[in-house]
Amino acid sequence: MAPVWLDASVGLDERVAALVADLGADDLAAVALGDFAPLTGRGLPAPDYVDSGTGLRGVEGATAFPAGVALAATFDAALAEQYGAAVGAEARAAGFPVVLGPTLDLARDPRAGRIPEALGEDPYLSGLLGAAHVRGLQGNHVIAQLKHFVAYNGESRRTGYGLGPDRGDSINVLASEALLQDAYLRPFRAAIEAGAWSMMGSYNRLNGAYTCESADLLDLPRSQWGWRGFYCPDFLFAVRDDARALAVGLDLGALGGPGGRTPEMVADAPSGVVRTLVENLARALIGSGLVDDPLAPVEGGDGPSTPDHRQLAEDCAAASMVLLRNEDAALPFGDDVRSIAVIGPSGTDALFTTGGSAAVALRPDRVVTPLDGLRERAGQRRVEGSQGSLGDVPLPPVPAAAFVLPDGSGPGVEVVVTAPDGSTRRETRPTIDQAIDPAQGWPGRWRARLTSTVTGPHRLSLAFGGRASVHLDGEEVMVGARELERFLDGPAVPMQVVVDLVAGEPALLQIDLEPGPAIVIPPMGLGPSLRLGWQLPDDRHERAAAVAQDCDAAVVVVTMACSEGMDRDTLALPGDQDALVRRVAAANPRTVVVLNTPGAVLMPWLDDVAAVLQVWYPGERFGAALAGILFGDTEPGGRLPLTFPRSRADLPDGDQGPAADPTDVDYDADDGIGYRAAAVREKGALFAFGHGLGYAGSAVPVVGATVAAGALRLDLEVTNPSGRATTHVAQLYAGVGDEAPELVGVVRVPVAAGATVHAEATVGAGAFARWDAAAGDRLPVAGTHALWVAASSAGLGNPLRVRVEDGRVVAAS
Repeated sequence: MAPVWLDASVGLDERVAALVADLGADDLAAVALGDFAPLTGRGLPAPDYVDSGTGLRGVEGATAFPAGVALAATFDAALAEQYGAAVGAEARAAGFPVVLGPTLDLARDPRAGRIPEALGEDPYLSGLLGAAHVRGLQGNHVIAQLKHFVAYNGESRRTGYGLGPDRGDSINVLASEALLQDAYLRPFRAAIEAGAWSMMGSYNRLNGAYTCESADLLDLPRSQWGWRGFYCPDFLFAVRDDARALAVGLDLGALGGPGGRTPEMVADAPSGVVRTLVENLARALIGSGLVDDPLAPVEGGDGPSTPDHRQLAEDCAAASMVLLRNEDAALPFGDDVRSIAVIGPSGTDALFTTGGSAAVALRPDRVVTPLDGLRERAGQRRVEGSQGSLGDVPLPPVPAAAFVLPDGSGPGVEVVVTAPDGSTRRETRPTIDQAIDPAQGWPGRWRARLTSTVTGPHRLSLAFGGRASVHLDGEEVMVGARELERFLDGPAVPMQVVVDLVAGEPALLQIDLEPGPAIVIPPMGLGPSLRLGWQLPDDRHERAAAVAQDCDAAVVVVTMACSEGMDRDTLALPGDQDALVRRVAAANPRTVVVLNTPGAVLMPWLDDVAAVLQVWYPGERFGAALAGILFGDTEPGGRLPLTFPRSRADLPDGDQGPAADPTDVDYDADDGIGYRAAAVREKGALFAFGHGLGYAGSAVPVVGATVAAGALRLDLEVTNPSGRATTHVAQLYAGVGDEAPELVGVVRVPVAAGATVHAEATVGAGAFARWDAAAGDRLPVAGTHALWVAASSAGLGNPLRVRVEDGRVVAAS
């Protein structure tokens, strides 16, 4: 007879209790130290993990799906569930029981480096899609580990500054209980209520305490939401006091192995702690279905991807693309467009995935580039490619011939190196292009006379790990921080600038490099570096403009790389790309700009172009999805899950950016996140949250409103007067008292060409909930509130008035 814990007919709690009763004290301690042999020997799997932001990282042949922010732009919970199901199926096929995802961090600042892997700025939308993703993923009998719990919304100082044991504290987020409950915790709660079995503790401190060492925070999901899964900390730096973390409820000490835990810590842990953590882990492993439906041995082959998954990746990419602007029906391309110029990084130099733990290795034989996708779809139409710009990449190294020592005494670069013992020395190096071994000293200041042989605008790039500032003739031209020049996988993330140099006239170059956030992990081949690249003035823009002028339409792909381990230094497109767009638009009035970016960028050329399409990081089927949108085979159904601000001044810190480098961030000082921020409400956004144009226009008046069973039921009449089918995305916004409206519902209504259909939306009193400290929960606020049905967060118009009493909707007018 099989042991009770392996018997699927027995209740979960009884199975867990029987297993734990069978474990001795040494077995329990082993599990607490990351040795899972006591579990695997009894028929349970070890909780082996795989990174998953846009598919599986490090798994050969995995599907490269669109980024999380692209999934958010679909506003489609059913599609999110399919996406999660495909990722879960691939994890299972690859032999991984625990998937590190989805990412539920809200996009508080549009420059944050990990925006691409999460689900946007809105708590409701992130929770809606995150919960759907979890249902799909865990339907494969694997475990979703939600990340990063909680208030982890930027990379700056996420793990602190300093090398090795000298690394300082991580960023400290200051946030009230009400703000946490009404914003940052909500996506996690929604995903937990969808059944998520695990959560990853974040790197940051929250109100002074590391999240993985906070008894109150770790207890909150258990005591308030009834969660019974297990915690694990993020990689390396999330736990600073391992004994405390163990004592307050951090179940596992690391993503594999003991982390900093010791047998002595486990022996000295408070009574019941070790048993409880084993119960939490066992409950997840059994409750997820991993025991009753064990993973099969991994077989060889081309990897876990399937044709259906690749088609889903293409469908998700197309559904995520947001048509921001479309003057004079520039899109879709009709029969009048017989020739198309494709300009910019549109081959394998396009951006398909984000960087870091959310990256997925691309299979070259499966990737469809933008240029290839357009050529395949164009048929007999002429498609001409022109590079125009290299995009957001590290540039070729500045050659040794361009450097002369600051005093003019000879070639080279003067470097001030600080040895581990604190002493300094000066060295001469031929170039600025090297990996850095801190054990040999830290090269903190680099100075040289930089001389070009050509007059005009030069692009400079700096790829590095650490915190760097670059001055030319005393003027700061770049400043920022990176943990690595390329974090694990995905694109490199250099800083970029365009400067004017005169042939033969030296400019005094100074680079100051501090260790800052640089990571050194020799076994993984990770460490800091410093590489200065440049691009001399050339005729790429002129050649691109000539190609554009000779075609009926021009498509300009512009890129901005983003990754874990960095925040963007600005919202401006890197390098020469703004200039390229202007030049092409001057040559061809039917210029379409494709934003291959993580989110919001500044668009100084906006009024000069015919159309703008936001495509995010679309995954391996980029080109096929793009072609379907541009030629009108697919309706552009995406809606912005992020606000695009008008200017730098509308950012949370007024665009002080990396120069500010705070150690504490007060979230309560924000006057709202994204579309709820005061600056956006007062001045409007460049493009509002929820915005997205289609080729088919549709309208959706509310033609009926009834109150029944404590909820409001709306009758929506959706009319599509166009000659193409579409899906109308009705967005419901609620305003509590004088507060800014916030998204509380999404209704997707398919409607045929020329048709009118009716759809129902139900709004409960929970749409008007806020944190109630006395009750210890989010409760509906009594009173009369506003409700809008709109196409975006902008221009909401006249609201319905909804009366809430005793936690129920009682009237509407």
